[in-house]
Amino acid sequence: MKVAVVADDLTGANATCALLSKKGFNAITCLEKLNEDLSKFDVISFATDSRSIPYKEAYSRVVDCLNQFSKYQPLISKRIDSTLRGNLGAEVDAVIDNDPNLMALVVPVYPSSDRICVGGSLLVNGVPLQNTAMRNDPKNPMTESSILELFRCQSRYPISHIALKDVLEGKDRIEQRLKHIYQQGGRIVIFDATTDADISVIAQAANNVNLPVFCVDPGPFTAQFADLRYSSERKMANKVFVAIGSVSDLTQRQIKKLRYDRKVWLETVLIDQLIEIATDTKKAKPIVNKLLEKVEQFDVIGIDTVEMPEHVGDLSKLAANNNMSISEISNRLNQAIAEITAQVLFHPESIIRGIYISGGDVTVNVVNRLGSSGFLLKDEVEPLTVYGHLVGGKCDGYSIVTKGGFVGNDNTLVHCIDYLSTKISSHESLKH
Repeated sequence: MKVAVVADDLTGANATCALLSKKGFNAITCLEKLNEDLSKFDVISFATDSRSIPYKEAYSRVVDCLNQFSKYQPLISKRIDSTLRGNLGAEVDAVIDNDPNLMALVVPVYPSSDRICVGGSLLVNGVPLQNTAMRNDPKNPMTESSILELFRCQSRYPISHIALKDVLEGKDRIEQRLKHIYQQGGRIVIFDATTDADISVIAQAANNVNLPVFCVDPGPFTAQFADLRYSSERKMANKVFVAIGSVSDLTQRQIKKLRYDRKVWLETVLIDQLIEIATDTKKAKPIVNKLLEKVEQFDVIGIDTVEMPEHVGDLSKLAANNNMSISEISNRLNQAIAEITAQVLFHPESIIRGIYISGGDVTVNVVNRLGSSGFLLKDEVEPLTVYGHLVGGKCDGYSIVTKGGFVGNDNTLVHCIDYLSTKISSHESLKH
């Protein structure tokens, strides 16, 4: 057991579990006291159903929850609502009282849902929380936007604040502030943040600073921090293979974003190499061997044909040099990509169970080379981007996501890989 999520409602427990699952963690939401061996799971998320109950009862429920897993000493995530409803102070105090050495890192933002924190106040879609519809919430009316004030009113511990200026200075500045606050006896630190990049910098600082800390957030910070803390220990049981044949500007940006945001290994195979492989499939072996060497270290491996503009070849010139039409040359390139993919997936020790393919013609060639008759469609990941299972052949049942080369935005490739990783993650199921 690596991470214990304590959420005040089931929706929050599930949401944080889902974010951690996307990072490759084996995550489960617990609806009642768990009698199973907790060490079987990377992440256990507990729902205390304590958002709208009195302060003291919320405190007690969190203490009871902590007692279930304290012997495992996991990273604790005190999941809070993205609009700050609930017994924030009582539940954070319960965690610190249980271990007075711990310091709470409160990163109360969810940028992809337009929840950001500036000057210690929460903005929802650019509007102060108290001026949103949450002001009229029947159970938990939110009439205060300042997270600092909410915690000062609800917690017995002194509150510290790391402003956006410090976050933007980078992880070294954040580490410096955290050390100083901890040495001064601070136990609750509230961060400003406006982007996922801000969250990433805070997570890096928290991971480097070597202080006993726990997460207080709606989920994104927990996912980033846990991913960093356990990256060397955690490996997906099933891996993803990426085959990218498109050379569009959009594809180049998507690849760059994937490399920046996720730990992946992609071999760039230039068109001259692909022509050689299409002519003699044995020439794929060095690339295949390199990829197989990396599969233990990386959860996502694969090939692309372009990462920079200078990698884009002149198909007209290549066709003329090989006495072929552009269509014939293009088909040979796609066949070579399919050949590399097949050799990796067909290897006896391959643990690839998910395939991402960019480019319609590449998809056709890969599916044919794998001996599949097609794929059973299950979902639309994004517009013109589909998920399904291969039907027939040696890779029958493998998960596949495929899209066109000119489809999506800069984040689409990252989204697809996260989606596919979640689909192929190994999950243990409880027996009732």
